[in-house]
This record gives sequence, C-alpha cells and structure tokens, in this order.
Amino acid sequence: MRIDDTFAMVKRALDAGRPANGYLIVGPVRGLAMELAVRILQTLFCRAAAAKPCGACDGCRHVTERNEADIHWIFPEKKSRVISAEQIREKLIHEITQTAFSGGWKAGVLVGVDRLNEASANVFLKTLEEPPERTLFLLLTDAPQQLLPTLVSRCQRIDLDTARELGEPWRSRVIETLASPLLKRPVEKQAMAGMLFGILAEIKGKAQQLVEEEDASSVVAEDEDDDVFTARVSARYREMRTDFLLTVLRWFRDLLLVKSGGADELVYNRSQIEVLKARSARLSLAQTLYNVTAAEELARQMERNLSEENVLAYALDRMNHGVA
Repeated sequence: MRIDDTFAMVKRALDAGRPANGYLIVGPVRGLAMELAVRILQTLFCRAAAAKPCGACDGCRHVTERNEADIHWIFPEKKSRVISAEQIREKLIHEITQTAFSGGWKAGVLVGVDRLNEASANVFLKTLEEPPERTLFLLLTDAPQQLLPTLVSRCQRIDLDTARELGEPWRSRVIETLASPLLKRPVEKQAMAGMLFGILAEIKGKAQQLVEEEDASSVVAEDEDDDVFTARVSARYREMRTDFLLTVLRWFRDLLLVKSGGADELVYNRSQIEVLKARSARLSLAQTLYNVTAAEELARQMERNLSEENVLAYALDRMNHGVA
C-alpha cells in the first residue's frame, strides 16, 4: 500500500476508537516504515485542536525527537543486534503497564522487530494479545519472514509499496554488460565479471552514503556506536545487492521466456527484446533453463559470503549467453 493510503486507514481506526492492538509495518525500517510510524504516533500525541497531526506542536516534536515519555522505543542491542527478553521485560512491558504520564495513549515501537529471538518474542506475545487500555504497538520490519507466525497473526499487517528495482545508473550498466557481445571467450567472460564486480563495489559505497544521509535527516534521533553503523551499512548493501542479483536473474528469465515463445509484453527488459531474441535463437530450451538455475545459485553463493568476484566469474563462465 502507498504510505498516504495506509496512514489514512490507520487514522480512521484511531478516530473511531477501534485500532488494532498492534500494526506490523513491513518496509525499510529507517525509511517508509519509520515515516509511517512517526505519523501514526504524532496523531496520538498531537496537541492541536484539529487537523491532527499538525507536525508543529510540542507533542509532534517530542515524537520526532524520541523524548515523549509515553512512547517506548525498542531497538536491537548494539553488540548482539538482538532484542532480548530482558529488554522486552524491563524497557517495554514494565514501562507500558504503568499509568500514562499524560493520561492518554501509550505506545511501544519495536524497530527491527525481526531481531526478537524466540524467548523475547514469547515474552512480548502475551502483552501484545492483552495490551493495557489505550496502548498501541507498532512493529517495524523489513524481514517479516523471520518473525514467529504467532506474532504476525496478532497484528494487522501493513505492506508498504517498496517495488524491488536496482537503482540507476547501475541497473542500466548491468543490462548493458549482460547484453554485451563480449561474452563468448573465457577471457571476455572474465572481463565482464570484473565489470559487474566493479558495479557492486560502487553499490557498496552508495550504501554507506545512504546510511550517512539517513542519520543526517532522520525523523527520529538515535545514538549508535561504530559497530551499529557498520552493521547498518552491511544490511543496506545486502539489500541493494539483492536488487543487483534480481536484475541478473530477470535477464536470464527473459531469455527463457523468449525461447519458450512468450509474448513480448511479458519480457521485463523490453528495451533489449531484439538482443534477447537473437540470443535465444542460438540456445536450446535446456540451456536457457540452466541459465536461470545458475543465476539463482549465484544469489545463494553470494549469501554465503564467498568472494563476490570469484562467484561472479564462475557463474558467467558456466552460463550459456548465446553470443554469435
């Protein structure tokens, strides 16, 4: 869902006095998911007479500065990157079961809720099922598949629109590399692998830049040490690398689609349709299917933290490119 539509839906529930006990917000936890969480919290704590949230009153400002006494923020611990059972008991449950300082709403925000382990998730579960009166939980994650099903089932899930696509100029450069006629001899394949590795190196630099920019413009301040910053850069890079690998996979899926006689409008990289048709004509159906399998294996090898350069070179050498 688009963030404006989602916010309007939650606000209607709040205005009607019938919000869910918890909202599981799926999206970038320091991007769209955090933005939505802040807007929801400002609606609860805004002191304006009308048109909440105003974004300018002390209540709205306290939300963005993360110093509203009735909002309890839970982040993964700095070293382990885990939300522990002790954190949940002492910093969330103990606090949120007390009387609200303002006499109104209380809220618990778990940023990176996928970092709950089984013990901490189970500790939190009972409070989520039976929250104190006028208490709202917001659970932010970009990895919902890592959550316990029982936790997910107790929340209203919100999936924010985050279409996966490698950013430019890297996407175009990956496609240009895969469409290159220099993928016939082993030495040429090695050169192309080097070019793709160079793109990954640039993406890694961009990941650090994005994290630094997030810190500079964050709607919610958070102190962190070097280990946490490094972990965030690594997580952002892995996310961008996934988009890189998806771009590669889509190319070889297009080859398979064209070889199988699929309609042109189903091809993802339609700007390269003539190249794809020429390549697929030189390949068997089995070869194009093998390429897709090899691209999927490439992604799995990357996740094992093997040498990216070697993994790319090995994968490109195994694949059938259909170059004349």
